[in-house]
Amino acid sequence: MELSRRRFAQVAGTAALAGGRLAGQQTPLTAQQVIDRVGNAGSADGIKAGDPASVVSGIAITAMATMDVLARAVRENANLVVTLEPAFFGSTDAPLTNDPVYTAKQEFIRQNGIVIWRFGNHWRARKPDPFASGLARTFAWTKYQIDDDPSRYELPAITIGALVDDVARRLNARAGIRVVGDAQTQVRRVTLLPGSTPLPAMLKALPECDAVIAGETREWESVEYAQDTVASGQKKGLIMIGRVVSEEPGMNLCAEWMKTLVPEVPVRAIPAGDPYWRPTV
Repeated sequence: MELSRRRFAQVAGTAALAGGRLAGQQTPLTAQQVIDRVGNAGSADGIKAGDPASVVSGIAITAMATMDVLARAVRENANLVVTLEPAFFGSTDAPLTNDPVYTAKQEFIRQNGIVIWRFGNHWRARKPDPFASGLARTFAWTKYQIDDDPSRYELPAITIGALVDDVARRLNARAGIRVVGDAQTQVRRVTLLPGSTPLPAMLKALPECDAVIAGETREWESVEYAQDTVASGQKKGLIMIGRVVSEEPGMNLCAEWMKTLVPEVPVRAIPAGDPYWRPTV
C-alpha cells in the first residue's frame, strides 16, 4: 500500500517522461489512467461516481467532496475529484434511494462530467503520517518535532488559549474548534491526532504530553477522559478541531505528491473548510 522510495522514483520518473511525451502528442489522459498510475488500495477506495474513461482536464484534491467543493472544481476546470472521505454521506458511499439531496448531487456530477475517486486507504497508509505532517507544516511546527515523530512536538511555552487562537487562525476555522482545559494553562508538549481518534490513542497520548490536538473523538470516550484528567488537577488540554479540518493539510501534501505523478494536467487542493458557525451567546 505504501510506495517504496525506489518504486516512487521509478513511477515519478515514468510519469515525467510520459508527461513530456503526452504533452507533445496532445494525447488525452483518462481518469482510469490517472488511477492506474497513482495506484489504488483497499476496498473503500475506487471510483464512486462518473465515467473512468472521461478525459481529465484537471484534478482537485480534497478531504471531502462536498457540493461546494464540486462546484469550485467545475469553476477551476477540474473534472477528476480525489476525495479522502466518502462523497455520499456513508462509509461505503452506498446509494440513497429516493433521497433528493443524493439525487441532486448525482445529477450535478453527471451534468458536469465529474469523476469522483475516493483515495483514502492508500493515502492513510503512507509513512510518515501525512496528516500529522501536514498539520505541523500548517502550524509552522516542523522545527519542534520530537524524535522524528510527526505527531509529537515540543513548543515554546504557550497558554492553551493562545494556542487555540493560533490554530484557529492557521486553519481558517470558523467555529468548529472546541476545547477542554483552562485557557490559562501553560503547555509545551503537544500531540497531533488528526482524523478520527479511538480511545486507546488518547489514553496513550494525553499522559505523555500537555495537550492533544485531535480531529474527531467520541464525547463519552476521549472527551470524558480529558475532562476527568483536568478535574483531577492535572494541567492538560484537549483541542478538537474537527475531522475534515484536521485532514485537509494532509490532503495538501497529497496534491503536491500527485503533481509529480500526473504532470500532464493541473492538480490543486480544494479545502472543504469548517462546516460550522457559532451562535452569539
